[in-house]
Amino acid sequence: MKLLPYSHIFLTLLTLGMTAPAWGLAEEAGDDLQPMGFDTGVPIASTPRSPRPTSKIAENVTVITAREIAFLNAHTLAELLQTVPGIQLDKTGRTPGMFEFVTIQGANSQHLLVVVDGISQNEAGENMADLGAIPLQQIERVEIIKGGASAAWGQALGGVINIITKSPDPDQAFSATVFSSLGDKFTTDQRLEVSGTVERLGYYLTGGLLHSDGLLANNGINQNTLFGKVVYDLPAKGRLTLTLDAGNSRRGIEEVPPPDDWRDNYDRKRHASHLSLAYPLGEKLNLELDGHYAYLKTDTKQGMMTTPELWRHFLEDETDWGGRGKLVWGNRRLNLTSGMEYEHNRINLTETVTADPYYLIQKNFNRYGLFGNGTVSVGQVTILPGIRYDRVDGGHNEVSYTLGATCLLTPKNVLRSYFARGYSRSLAFMDNASPQKGWTTQIGAEIGEIPYLWLKGTLFYNNTWNMADPAGTGTVVSQVRQGVEVELRTVPLHGTTLSLGYTLTDLRDKETRTRVQGIPGDLLKLAVIYDNPVWGLHGILGGNYVWWNNPGVAADRNFIWDLRLNQKLLPAKELSPELFLTAHNLFNSAQYADYHYTNAGRWLEGGVRLRF
Repeated sequence: MKLLPYSHIFLTLLTLGMTAPAWGLAEEAGDDLQPMGFDTGVPIASTPRSPRPTSKIAENVTVITAREIAFLNAHTLAELLQTVPGIQLDKTGRTPGMFEFVTIQGANSQHLLVVVDGISQNEAGENMADLGAIPLQQIERVEIIKGGASAAWGQALGGVINIITKSPDPDQAFSATVFSSLGDKFTTDQRLEVSGTVERLGYYLTGGLLHSDGLLANNGINQNTLFGKVVYDLPAKGRLTLTLDAGNSRRGIEEVPPPDDWRDNYDRKRHASHLSLAYPLGEKLNLELDGHYAYLKTDTKQGMMTTPELWRHFLEDETDWGGRGKLVWGNRRLNLTSGMEYEHNRINLTETVTADPYYLIQKNFNRYGLFGNGTVSVGQVTILPGIRYDRVDGGHNEVSYTLGATCLLTPKNVLRSYFARGYSRSLAFMDNASPQKGWTTQIGAEIGEIPYLWLKGTLFYNNTWNMADPAGTGTVVSQVRQGVEVELRTVPLHGTTLSLGYTLTDLRDKETRTRVQGIPGDLLKLAVIYDNPVWGLHGILGGNYVWWNNPGVAADRNFIWDLRLNQKLLPAKELSPELFLTAHNLFNSAQYADYHYTNAGRWLEGGVRLRF
């Protein structure tokens, strides 16, 4: 099938424009959309665009709040993303904290940009982020943009995972949270958070230790993380923010018995710092400046189970530093954000192999970007244009642009349409290769007027070229990716809510028209959510169904069910201790993309959360 060519998108935009009343500002009542208790009114923050409610965002966006994160009792970003419609991890169900590849509506990790407080987490070598190394405790909100977003973000051909960290507690000089869990195979997670504000100075500090002997063979982990944020309100006006982030981990990836016969271990160390200034220049004009520095070192060892010698050994270190400046003018109904940014990456990669004892990559990347994005609300219609110029690796010039529109039919009904052209940079081993490119179109609706039901649907079509071959051959391919995503949620009945998210993705080689294997074709997320504040009880029964389209290799077409329970011991007390219990893979099912990386069976963990 063929969905949404250019003409359909522009026809949709024209239709939205025809529905607008006479020129004027949108009514304030229409600025937020919060159907059925869904947190869709949360504005996008820390982006190159201006903050605005999701009812004025043309892209397909999912927002996850700190409260929702807490109820999951999960450990890392990877586990959180596995619960989101349209997202599938390929090594899910293994020991927490493992390195994970992820797809969003069929777009793989190399085409997804992961940012923390606006700073990219993608590693230069393979242009992907280590999702298992990002702990959840310091996260205030996660915003997931499904589809190309290069005009606002730079290299983001398949989507963006935007993470906003917690800020200091503004109401107390000191507050603290302790989290402790214990599960099978001595799987433990110990965390401490402290936060507060004293006069003009606010602080937030958290540290954690994630350990497991391994739910599977050679699948253990020791991971330490430390994160701190200091916020200082300047005497006249403006705010300085300094964040420091450090972590190291030792992981066993897997052991595969003969006849394949291999083992794989991975060590990682990273530290980063980020300094930003937010300064109001006028009633509607703000200046934002920031700079960052990060250093990463990894050590990967691969060998056979039957012999002690290594047959491949990777040593990699990366340095990343840069800065950005932007001006934000207007309000959420009429605004313009413009700016520039610079980023420098240096990568050294040493590979020792049995047949060829030494291989080295030494590269420096410099990227410059200029961007401008705006919002114009006319009656109940919002138009969202954007453009960006990037000079990227090897002297390539990339122009990304976008045009979106939303129409607020009623306070609970929104139509969306979106077109964007963008890129993701080439991989480090492909010398001076042209960036991977493509364009995406989306059309969708969010409906809250149906009795007892909230419904959201999106059609998407993506045309991509210069794509790095997923098999790692160094060649490039052209692909077409299209499909539909549907989400629904019921009104709470006696504290119980049902939710469903279904994604159908069809990814094909543009030349041969053959379907690409190893990409989820059918993906279904189900959840039964129970919330009883009087009893202090909250529970989630979540199911994940996937068809990997990888015959002979994958185990799929079934559900993995997880049960998560939270109990406040003193429901009437805000600072009451909380007990929690999680039963993973309740029915002991097998679900994996590759039989070399099987999932764990049923396992349990429980713990306590204390607030002071």
